[in-house]
Amino acid sequence: MPHSKAIQTQNKSQLKGEAYTLLLSIIEAHFPIFAFFTVAALGALHAYFYSLVVAAVFLVFWFIMRGKFVELKRTESYKHLALTSLFITSLFSLIFLALQTTSPSHVAIILFLQVLFSYLFLGRKPGEVLDKNHLFGVVLMTIGAIIILFPNKLTLNLGDGLALLAAIIAPFANLYQKRARSFVSSETILMVRTLIALPFIYLLALYFEATPSWQMIQAQWLWIVLTGGLVFFISKMLWVEALHLLPITKVNALYAFSPLLTILLAYWYLDDTPTWAQILGGVPIVLGSYFITQKQVPVKR
Repeated sequence: MPHSKAIQTQNKSQLKGEAYTLLLSIIEAHFPIFAFFTVAALGALHAYFYSLVVAAVFLVFWFIMRGKFVELKRTESYKHLALTSLFITSLFSLIFLALQTTSPSHVAIILFLQVLFSYLFLGRKPGEVLDKNHLFGVVLMTIGAIIILFPNKLTLNLGDGLALLAAIIAPFANLYQKRARSFVSSETILMVRTLIALPFIYLLALYFEATPSWQMIQAQWLWIVLTGGLVFFISKMLWVEALHLLPITKVNALYAFSPLLTILLAYWYLDDTPTWAQILGGVPIVLGSYFITQKQVPVKR
């Protein structure tokens, strides 16, 4: 009976983690579109900074409402929080910079390659190993992404290269977020990493970009609020919780629906018509997503 209850609890946690991941995938699919507008108007780093300001307001308010102050005394979490902040800040800086020279749909698809990098970097860690069906799903989705990214030749422009670097960093960001979550809540992780990022991004924006006027910022208020509130607050809360409930490799694989949705949104908002390579590559991505969401087969001993 205790063993049966443990299995039921594990299955519930898995279902909850999968539901969180699918919901955040829908939200995250909009992120390259939201960011594209603010980057074009304000510059990459300023767009990131003002989105962080909005997110910080939501996160601090939620942190206070949830009464999480006691978690700041847990010094064992500091290392993981610091490394999470470093990797996440670098990752999103690269994404915003990439959007200056490549399309939102390409950024979304390239970021999906974090599935491959997660398996390469983390696939041998305890709790992260995928069975044959899951590995087959990862391979299919990776093939789909490669077809979309390299339809003619293996070359990347600057924006694609920056997005690829972000995809390489993503597994490490997720790893330390997962470790930090074992000590503190999602609210604390997100608030700390956002508050740490703010001054650094502000100084970088001042040094490397022209400062936008207040009128320019006001003109982008909708996209800034959507990015900061919906993506950097709600979606990231779901992301940290999903990492807490599922292996990082599986969370990244379930995320496969996001780039496909971004392609459709780019067509809707930006009149960016999907290419045949994007459509052809979408087939193995969808098939791979099916395999990766199947229950893992217990290993016989």
